[in-house]
Amino acid sequence: MKVLLLANEAPEEFARRNHPETFKPYMGEWYVFSETMSKAGVTEDSAALEQPSTATVVSVRNGERTVEDGPFPGTKEQLGGFFLLETPDMESAAEWAKQCPAAKTGFVDVRPVPYLEEGEGS
Repeated sequence: MKVLLLANEAPEEFARRNHPETFKPYMGEWYVFSETMSKAGVTEDSAALEQPSTATVVSVRNGERTVEDGPFPGTKEQLGGFFLLETPDMESAAEWAKQCPAAKTGFVDVRPVPYLEEGEGS
């Protein structure tokens, strides 16, 4: 089954990416996690995301499009990246999520990715 791990980090952890003295230790943990999953053959894709302040939030209400700078006000954790995995089941995916560095200070959203036949959902 395909599963998406969405890594949501505490803002202070996310900020470690931008400081020379904290960048290497911060990223080192992520590299180990990513490499471990890669060696296990479960990773199909992954990416880190830019700072939430670079986000654009688009919504449509009553046919009216609204475009705002992100992230949403009041958001504590920040989406920092994702991993697309192929796992036998949700329990296996949850075990991988437990090892994710974001789980220590934020949370990891584990979501099944449905397989849709071409034309489904349209």
